Amino acid sequence: MGIRPPVAFIAHPGAGRGAFARRWPAVAAALGRRSIEHDVSLTSRPEEAKELARRAADEGARLIVAVGGDGTLHEIVNGLLDGGRTQLPDTPVVGLVPAGRGSDYARGLKLPADPDALVDRFARALEGDPAATRRVDVGEVHYARARLVAGRPIDGPDGEATVRRYINNAGIGISTVITQRTARFPPRLGAYLYTVAGIVTIADWRDRGVMVTWDDEERQEMQIESLEAALGPYEGGGMWVSPEADPSDGLFDIVVFEAMSRFETFTFSWRVRTADHLRSPRAWIRKSRSLAVEVSDGRGPIYLQADGELLGRDPFEFLMLPGAIRFAG
Repeated sequence: MGIRPPVAFIAHPGAGRGAFARRWPAVAAALGRRSIEHDVSLTSRPEEAKELARRAADEGARLIVAVGGDGTLHEIVNGLLDGGRTQLPDTPVVGLVPAGRGSDYARGLKLPADPDALVDRFARALEGDPAATRRVDVGEVHYARARLVAGRPIDGPDGEATVRRYINNAGIGISTVITQRTARFPPRLGAYLYTVAGIVTIADWRDRGVMVTWDDEERQEMQIESLEAALGPYEGGGMWVSPEADPSDGLFDIVVFEAMSRFETFTFSWRVRTADHLRSPRAWIRKSRSLAVEVSDGRGPIYLQADGELLGRDPFEFLMLPGAIRFAG
């Protein structure tokens, strides 16, 4: 077997309505101009990017780049931090070529769209330029597996305690149902796919009662539409849910949408695009290093999504892994 190139690109060819095929030729040309040795792996099934990232790291890749959206990046982060590994000094640098439907993490970091600018960052990261990389936080969420998550079948034994890491946002409540429904609407809606799914979901959604335990052990019972544990400012294809979230500050921005009328929930479908939702007393943010959530209304499970991936059910515990990933950008 030959020596692995220093850069591994892992691409989801179906992300962003086939954006890989449109974006990759220009990125490949920019890599060629910089004479950067690399290989490219295309995924064909869920969880494959996770396996490919772990293998690339084990074989000595120094930079692993997701070509896709938040879901592809989510899998790569989980591949690198799987098995309890966190903040290892030899963990490869992670990069991103935005080519997904939402690409909210790239939007939050203000990554350039120009291929030459992206490749320049990758080259400087390989050269060890400290200005070319930054430490970014990773969220860790503990939950229980469920055979159905918001109506979608999920593989794995029901009720098993499970851990997942995420890079941008995790949410419980209505946001999980919206995530599930985005797969049922035509991709041509683009970023507004999430808005349309949200409007449809509001019609049959009911708020939920939860008990929240904050990092200072304060317990707070509340009725919510949604609760988001955010690392980055955007989610759902450009929704500015947590405008002051900093992916490197070691804190979650916990965004709480309290119970409200259907009409007000409906207005939030577009207000979150400009952060106008925070003018409502029913939407507020509290920073925290950890969070535990359990259902208190006796109406069955509440479900979880992270980086747009449907995962499982309550109870939940969110923990911060500060600076767990070195990111090129």
